[in-house]
Amino acid sequence: MIRPELIRWTRRNGEALAMIALLICSVWVATRGGPVLLVMGAVMGLLALALLRSALLRLRFSRRRGDPGMVMVDELRVGYFGPDTGGFFEMGQVRSIDLMTYPTGAHWTLHGDGEPLMIPTAAKGAEQLFDVFASLHGFPMKRALDLVEGKGSSTTHRLWQRSPADDRKVRSIV
Repeated sequence: MIRPELIRWTRRNGEALAMIALLICSVWVATRGGPVLLVMGAVMGLLALALLRSALLRLRFSRRRGDPGMVMVDELRVGYFGPDTGGFFEMGQVRSIDLMTYPTGAHWTLHGDGEPLMIPTAAKGAEQLFDVFASLHGFPMKRALDLVEGKGSSTTHRLWQRSPADDRKVRSIV
């Protein structure tokens, strides 16, 4: 019988573990001899390293403390379903993103034309926001990760705000 803690740890870190396995396989392929296998192993290794970096950043971004609620991302539409609040937010309509930190946790606040959407950083599926925020031009990912990990003071941090040039791009696309 496998311990429940080990199962939870493996599920949480599964993506990173798979990329480590791919990295090991790439080294094995590269050392089998010949220039073709060396090149194939090197390409596999570079791909594995890039995906491992992404997986580790995603792990850093997610904080599973058991906050209620669930995050759903569909393309660039973010949804949050919580016991008291929730809703959807089109990322093309977002004007600014704040991170409110507290000693007991933190939550994202997405501001736009309507009602702001507040999403706890520890909500189930909140790690999906990493990919959404990474698509925003100029989003300070390192600062956001440091704040989510508790390396900042208890306050509201404005992390990103749409520039007027971004507004012109959105209008020209629509």
